[in-house]
Amino acid sequence: MKIKEIFAIGGITESIDGRSPFLDWNNCTIENKSMSKDSLILKLKRKSDGEEGISHLRVQDKFKSIESQLLNLAFANSKIIGLTLNNLSDLEIGLEIQNFRGRLNIKNE
Repeated sequence: MKIKEIFAIGGITESIDGRSPFLDWNNCTIENKSMSKDSLILKLKRKSDGEEGISHLRVQDKFKSIESQLLNLAFANSKIIGLTLNNLSDLEIGLEIQNFRGRLNIKNE
């Protein structure tokens, strides 16, 4: 499954320094990530001028029963760092969800 099939990627919030309110899905890369209660917080940086911002990766409502498992798997995925949000959206994460009662079946890669 791709990230976009499991998670909703939040729009980029205003830049951290406020210098440039327009940070888009193509011109910023994910530099770091951290966990919050209900999302992954993605720290973004634009290479051209170093401007920073944040976005959130949240589990879609239909997967809320296994939210903590999915967030932990996404947090552990090292492929996320260095991607743009567009690249992240199409990232294949190698999961197959068999049911929504908390059971995950991970495909062999």
